[in-house]
Amino acid sequence: MSVIVPGHIDIAGPVGKLLHRRPLHNITVMQSFGLDPVGGDIFVLQIMGGGIRLGGEAAALDYLTRKAHGDLCLTRLNAAGTITGHMYLRGFGHGVNLGVENRAGKIWLWTETASRPNGSNQGYGTAVTSFTYADGDVVDYGTTRHTPPHTPDKDALFVTPTIDQGAGELIVRFYLNGATHWERYDLAKATAGVWEPIQRMTPALPTATFQGYASHAGVLYTLQGDAYGPTNPEPGNTYITAISWETGELLDRRLITAAPGLAWREPEGMAVSVRSGVPSLHFGFACEEPGPRTCTLMTLPGDPETDGVKVLTDWRAITLAPGVSPDQNAPRGRLISLAGTTFLQLSGGVAGTFTADAVLGTLPDALTPSIPARATVPRDTAGGGPAVARVEVGSDRVLRLFGARATSPITWAQLDNFSAVWR
Repeated sequence: MSVIVPGHIDIAGPVGKLLHRRPLHNITVMQSFGLDPVGGDIFVLQIMGGGIRLGGEAAALDYLTRKAHGDLCLTRLNAAGTITGHMYLRGFGHGVNLGVENRAGKIWLWTETASRPNGSNQGYGTAVTSFTYADGDVVDYGTTRHTPPHTPDKDALFVTPTIDQGAGELIVRFYLNGATHWERYDLAKATAGVWEPIQRMTPALPTATFQGYASHAGVLYTLQGDAYGPTNPEPGNTYITAISWETGELLDRRLITAAPGLAWREPEGMAVSVRSGVPSLHFGFACEEPGPRTCTLMTLPGDPETDGVKVLTDWRAITLAPGVSPDQNAPRGRLISLAGTTFLQLSGGVAGTFTADAVLGTLPDALTPSIPARATVPRDTAGGGPAVARVEVGSDRVLRLFGARATSPITWAQLDNFSAVWR
């Protein structure tokens, strides 16, 4: 346990999952994400893909041109990971961070804007702005479609926002005079165009590739690291750091080994959600090598332990495959942490006529491991076969049954004693 100040989310705690290898509207790398604090929808920023022609453009533009200009794609997904909409933002930046507000049911998004190319000809924001979500819309920098941009300083670079939901604050990160700074603003005042910094902090963050940040209850969280590769093999170099707003000191810094089986596994984006007063810290990985890239979102739940057990994901239904029916109780699963180890537990049973290895169903994203989880479960012995069969689920979310044969069919299997280490 690494909690040092009240409200600090334990970054050494067990890790769960929100989304698993979900495609986005464009095929490019996820850069950041945010969550609707009311409805739970997920909004993801990426650099706009090549080969797309938008209104007012004479021809489709390639990826490098989009990247230099700071053109972004925003994808909206529901909590199940299904794409429900998208937008395009031209001249905004790299998409390093994102803030999501819900004002009486209307979604407002805070992003970087006023993109300027860096020395590598990649566009990054020099100010922050906000705008309403509208499916299919194209927002251009410098129009009335977004609010007047704000910059902490005329010479500031790499300017990005996030929202501290618990404090009601807008956090802005920027580079100025050879250092990276964070400033806190009252969100309601900033929304009204009144920009009065509450605090500027310049913490001594260890040198590494910066990939996102979030803030909650007096603590700033940062994400750093690179994709898997020849010089960065598993377990990778992804780190989360917790920094005190009060003192600017590092409260904790942890190597994140969660989701080891993902391909590419580039850390991208952070956000905090609060449900029933309990905060959770989320961080993302861009996946697949080669692409198209997908989006995987992990979570560090702030829920307390009960008798040494922490429920990471409560019971969720498993979608059964054709030809498979519930046997008494419908199959479902959950994630728990016990003594620091995360387990996938299943319950219920399945029935059918299985004469070979078979697919039983599909797990929801929140239960899907990044490397296979397997256990033996009781089965019928009417055909004279063994009393147990193997059940396994992999990173494709598919739950499979092994051991059935024409000479030893399985007509039912119980899942109540399935408990396997989950990573």
